[in-house]
Amino acid sequence: MNLLMQVSLFSENFIELSEFYRDCFDLTENEGLRSDVFRGYMSGECMVGFSALAAYEMLGLEPRKPGDGDQTAFTFKCDSKEALDAIVEKAKGLGATMVQEQFMTYYHWYMAVMRDPDGNAIRLACTEV
Repeated sequence: MNLLMQVSLFSENFIELSEFYRDCFDLTENEGLRSDVFRGYMSGECMVGFSALAAYEMLGLEPRKPGDGDQTAFTFKCDSKEALDAIVEKAKGLGATMVQEQFMTYYHWYMAVMRDPDGNAIRLACTEV
């Protein structure tokens, strides 16, 4: 089995964006990887990384162009509907905006869709309803 090790977002304000995720989801920083172009926070076994725009060139990647649309959506699992509702309010207080208020999916997950302060899509899901 191949396991997901890391997911990264590129941001002009990567430190502020990393702090949004840290504070909203109570993530722990992997301080050994901290640099002037990167912050990494653990979510279970998977790291959520935040890179400065300079990392595009370092990695040989092309920057995303404005207007390209959504290309990623983080999904964070919540323990309960109440926990999900609390994170929605916390995230809004930290600068997130709602895309879709809490709803029940056809596959029976309680979900909300938001955007972080940089406009990236976040899904919050409670699978135990």
